[in-house]
Amino acid sequence: MQRVIVLGSSAALSSASRDNTFFAFDSPRGVLLIDCAGSPYQKLLRAGLDPIRLEGIIATHHHPDHIYGIPSLVHHFIMRRRETPLSIYANSATLRAIRGTLGILGLKPDFISLNKIPDEECFALIDNDEYTLFTSPVRHVVPTVAIKIISKFSGASVVFSADTSPCQELIALAMGADILFHECSSFRPTRGHSSPLQAGNLAMWCDVKRLILVHLGSSPAADLKRTLNDVRGYYKGEVEIAEDFEVYELIR
Repeated sequence: MQRVIVLGSSAALSSASRDNTFFAFDSPRGVLLIDCAGSPYQKLLRAGLDPIRLEGIIATHHHPDHIYGIPSLVHHFIMRRRETPLSIYANSATLRAIRGTLGILGLKPDFISLNKIPDEECFALIDNDEYTLFTSPVRHVVPTVAIKIISKFSGASVVFSADTSPCQELIALAMGADILFHECSSFRPTRGHSSPLQAGNLAMWCDVKRLILVHLGSSPAADLKRTLNDVRGYYKGEVEIAEDFEVYELIR
């Protein structure tokens, strides 16, 4: 079984019920984190996942709400005396931020491997016997990548938009996806972010089977009915608003 667990669903300003957006992708061979926000070690445990099974972290960009959990996670693994490799993948700007933060805190364990994500569309970053993971640059206010995972078990695909305004790069990546986790930061279009209307329009054009809204700003989170109605103005498929610790299986 392969599944995605939402470890957080809020935009940069978290709330009592929603932490900053990040995900765990759980496959038989191990776990990947898509971004790394608050209390990642504890959230993996709460999700029923053994943190030692964590193989890697894909950091979409270097804004604090997407990477600030990495030092805490590394510190936990040092205390657990981890020796197995942990790969961190990110673009150049994000790698600089991660390397600098870990260095300032004196966290330089041998098990960490920092790996650059090239600035290429639909780049096959990870390819193993269980899935292929692709990255593509998208349009945020800092260099950012979206992610697509295709299961070799079921053929199902899941896409994570990351923080972005609608763009051709994301459309190409998300075309025909079984699940699209798309950010929904505000009702009004904002530079580098998307509104419910924009998310619904993109999901319609990409003909995705299921749209899950994440990275909810305070306004969309406070008026979920309006958020869903805006999306349904364009997209007629299955749409829902993610909650923290919700689980989505990669099946067809």
